[in-house]
Amino acid sequence: MSKTRIIRYALIVFLLLPLITFAEKQEMKEHKVIKGDTLWDITESELTDPFRWPEVWKVNPWIKNPHWIYPKQIIKIPLYLLKKEKLDEEVASKPAAESQETTTASQEPAKDEINKKAAQIRKYPIINRNLLMASGYIADTIPGVGEIGDSPSGQVIYGNEDIVYVSVDHPAKVGDKFYVIKALEPLEHPVTGKEIGYVISICGIAEIVKIKNGETMAKITKCFREIDKGDRLDPYYDIEPPMTTEHFRSPDINGVIVATGNHMVFQTVLDIVYIDKGCKDGIEAGDMFMSLAVDTHTVPNGLIRVINCRDHTATAIIEYSNKPVSPGNIFTKLENN
Repeated sequence: MSKTRIIRYALIVFLLLPLITFAEKQEMKEHKVIKGDTLWDITESELTDPFRWPEVWKVNPWIKNPHWIYPKQIIKIPLYLLKKEKLDEEVASKPAAESQETTTASQEPAKDEINKKAAQIRKYPIINRNLLMASGYIADTIPGVGEIGDSPSGQVIYGNEDIVYVSVDHPAKVGDKFYVIKALEPLEHPVTGKEIGYVISICGIAEIVKIKNGETMAKITKCFREIDKGDRLDPYYDIEPPMTTEHFRSPDINGVIVATGNHMVFQTVLDIVYIDKGCKDGIEAGDMFMSLAVDTHTVPNGLIRVINCRDHTATAIIEYSNKPVSPGNIFTKLENN
């Protein structure tokens, strides 16, 4: 082979090497969506663990709402999750194998470190941060320290990057942030008829950008649903998604689904519901329950996971459903848990 040809091949390999390395780091499998697919189903079939769907969603940022995927769309499945699953299995089997041998004092720290790393590997957020904020909650009273007013543009419905006038009950300064919230009419328990509070929906985030001549203006920096004049302002606070592993609790607690998110009568997979039990009743974020439709017969119709917990109410996401979930359905401990 001529020296010129060798140099040419060497140059080609040199130029392709970064692409090869990048491809290895970004190994993806493509899944073409068919009718009836959900991220839950796709993750279960491709990764054998449906609870990894948030990780698949994370690498497909074009999916704005994980409930809305359509036939012929291409979902990328990160193959490193498969490798991670194998690593988890290997790590989990190590302590059992080591227990067959004589363990020295010097080996114990190494085993502890392996177990710590395994726990870290398995953790992932239950829900996307934006979806968690938008999911809302039930409150005893309608919170708020101000409200949305008119707009310099004359708009009546506001969204991302829109400028609005706001009124605030206390002195505000440029840079202050608020949640923009809506509240429905007082919520009645579907079984007892007792008033239990208000469903509070978080519509977005507004930040004060200008204060002049007695007028305060804010920019909508994030919008989850349409914002209207009169919507309330609630002081901003950090909301971080609860983390979980493949292990979960399903405490022996029964209750009722009292309302559904987005003001819909029926909900399906990845939609939001609100339940009449909370932290002071023994529930924690991450807990899972079976939902049951009660009529002539009691029929299981879904699986819900708690994502936000208050004193005596909680917000949950529907992880699985074979029939619509609706207010009045009950929830109970998972069987064989």
